[in-house]
Amino acid sequence: MTPGARPRGGARQFVAPDITSCFCEGPAEARATRRRLIGRAGDTNSLVLPAHRGGPGGAEVVRDGDTFALAAWAPCARI
Repeated sequence: MTPGARPRGGARQFVAPDITSCFCEGPAEARATRRRLIGRAGDTNSLVLPAHRGGPGGAEVVRDGDTFALAAWAPCARI
């Protein structure tokens, strides 16, 4: 994903972790877990490897205060 690109589908939850879907059985817990995970990734320069995002790879998440952005998508080879 290029900087400034608008995330689609499940990628929206990277930049807006409070968004839930019909698949979140426990919306409050899902929001808290996403915030904690994405926040940690942004603070430690770690990649997030989502299980249900199309294609293999990971997201480079950056934090700006209480908000987040996708800096890049790091593709990796399928194994």
